[in-house]
Amino acid sequence: MDAMELVAAVREAARRHGKTWEALVPDHSGINPDHEAAEEAAYAEMAEAKQALRAHICETYGITLRELCSLASP
Repeated sequence: MDAMELVAAVREAARRHGKTWEALVPDHSGINPDHEAAEEAAYAEMAEAKQALRAHICETYGITLRELCSLASP
């Protein structure tokens, strides 16, 4: 995948996770345990997509993950 595809994958995974989170926590008063497995799977998918993007950035620019994190903060 190229960088734009990796970014799109992260955004799509985050969108799916958002939907499963809303199903798990429909309001401030509690959770719907029937949606827990789907939310956990979507979270894992999002984490995997983020890792792929981080690895691509680090490999492309020859930086470490620590350096990448440092660039993301002021």
